[in-house]
Amino acid sequence: MRWCMNIVGSGAIGGLCAAGAQHANLPYRAIVREHSNKLRFVEGLDGTITHLDYAEHDIAKLGEHDVLILPLKAFQIGDALQQWQKRINKATPVILFHNGMGGTELATTWLPDNPVFLATTSHGALKLNADTVKHTGMGSTMLGMAFSHPLAKKLQPVVTALMEACIGPVTWREDMQTALWQKLLINCAINPLTALENVKNGALANPQYRATLQLVCQEVCLTAQACGVQLDEENALEQVLAVVRNTAENYSSMHQDIAHHRPSEIDAINGYVVQQAQKKGIDVPVNTRLFLAIKAL
Repeated sequence: MRWCMNIVGSGAIGGLCAAGAQHANLPYRAIVREHSNKLRFVEGLDGTITHLDYAEHDIAKLGEHDVLILPLKAFQIGDALQQWQKRINKATPVILFHNGMGGTELATTWLPDNPVFLATTSHGALKLNADTVKHTGMGSTMLGMAFSHPLAKKLQPVVTALMEACIGPVTWREDMQTALWQKLLINCAINPLTALENVKNGALANPQYRATLQLVCQEVCLTAQACGVQLDEENALEQVLAVVRNTAENYSSMHQDIAHHRPSEIDAINGYVVQQAQKKGIDVPVNTRLFLAIKAL
């Protein structure tokens, strides 16, 4: 039996996943809530347009050859897991695909018996309007287990290959928490500053932002270390600046959320660092300032 990718929501990364599945001739369903906007078109890096197919709203239950992908905002993950909990087989693999942290805790709460995976990507994507996504930059995707599960280990090569077709290249990470903290560091530095300053990512290469970026990196690395994750503090700023250069013409997801008066993922990004730092008795004044500034908008 062939696997089917079930991609929830109408976000930009979900659109890339659906378009990738379609190009790979991989069965998929794009799923949105009733009365929600549907993505119709995905513009590729080469300018080609992919027209997406949508599932019916009423999908009774997913089976063991279905993969449930949740490329949602961080604050949507908890509700989504609750809604899908009774609509999936215990053998159905689930992939959480969101910025920031907190997915592992939610998955442990709502889907402790399922094989759950975490994914993060550096592909650039932008919603041009309600029904169109543009692939704005080539990137890569990291994939790993949310928590130890015997079926997840067995399914690792299958799920990796499926995600490779949807949004590759994919690297399997045994140390997925380290990978997520690495991505968190980048997001903590770039997302709130671009949103507050109303600029593209490339503007952060300006020397006026260097001290703030450096302090954000130091605070995130210190907090990660207290949480048992060792980041490369010496090269952290250069990693951020490399992303700034490589995505210079892109707007960050938080910039777009704030610009369009949508809820942001600040709680799962700088807010997560502030929360973990408080638990460990660590002072993170710059991340706190950025967190409060975004919350005040």
